[in-house]
Amino acid sequence: MSYNIRKNWIKSFELILTKPIVLLPLLIIAFIEGLALELIYFSTRKPLSFIAVPIIRKFFRANSVHYPGNLYILPDLFYYIEIVIYVFISIFLIAISINIFKNIKMNLPIKTAALIKNASKQYLSFVIFGIITVICLVLLKKVDIFIFSKFTRFGLKNFTFIGTEFYFIGLLLFLFLSNCILQTFLILAIPIMVIQKKSFLKAMGRSIFLGFRNFRYVFTLIFFPYLAYFPVSLLKSGSVKLAHRTFPEITFYITGVGIIIAMLIDCFIFICASQFLLDKEVAKE
Repeated sequence: MSYNIRKNWIKSFELILTKPIVLLPLLIIAFIEGLALELIYFSTRKPLSFIAVPIIRKFFRANSVHYPGNLYILPDLFYYIEIVIYVFISIFLIAISINIFKNIKMNLPIKTAALIKNASKQYLSFVIFGIITVICLVLLKKVDIFIFSKFTRFGLKNFTFIGTEFYFIGLLLFLFLSNCILQTFLILAIPIMVIQKKSFLKAMGRSIFLGFRNFRYVFTLIFFPYLAYFPVSLLKSGSVKLAHRTFPEITFYITGVGIIIAMLIDCFIFICASQFLLDKEVAKE
C-alpha cells in the first residue's frame, strides 16, 4: 500500500503553524548553539582568553588567537562544540518536541514537568543514540571522501576543465546523499522510543527495519526538507574561503544563519518522521 508523502508534509507543516509550541525545544537548542557561537567569537578576548587561548594554540596555528585568524577557525570550533551539544542536549530536547507532538495528536495536556520527567527516564538512551549517530556520520564521511576521491581522481587528471570548485561541490553532494540514506534508517529511532516507549535496542532495530521496508517513502520524506538546507551546508563548508575573499566576520554570520535554518528544518523532519510512525500505527490497526 502506497504512502502519501505530500499529505504527511502538509499535516506536519500545519501542526507547526497551528501549534508552534513543538518548536520550543528546538528554539532552546538554537539558543544554546547561538550562545556557544557567541562564546567562540569572543573566546580570544578577556576574560575568556585565559581558558580558550592555550587550547587554541595547542590544536590550531599560533595566529588563530589573533584577528582574523580566530574567525577562520570559528567554523571548526563550532563544529566540535555542536557535536557535544547534539549528544548531551539536542537529542533530549528533540525527544521532548516529539512528546509534545504526541500529546497534541492524542489530545493530552502539555505539562513541562511531565515532559522533562518522561524524557529524563530515557536520557542515557538518547546520549548513546547521539554518540552512535556521530560515529556513523564521521565514519561515513571518511568512507565517502575515500570513495569519491578514487572515482574523481581519473576525471581531475584527464579532464583539466573540471576545477577544484566542481570537485568540492560534487563531494558535498555525495556526502549529502549518503547522509540522507543513513538518516533513512536512523530517523525513526527517537520517535519510536518516545511514542511507542520502546527500549533503545528495540527502537534502533525497529527504525532500521522500517527504513529498509519503507525506504523510498522515508528517504523521500526527509530528502527534500534536507535538500532545502544544502545551500547552507555549501556556504558553511566554503565559509573560510569566502572569508578570505570578502571579510572574516562572514564565517560568524553564515554559522548563525545555519543555526536558525537547521532548527526549522530539524523540527519539520522529526515531526514528519513522527507523523509517518503514527500513520503506520493507524494503518496497522
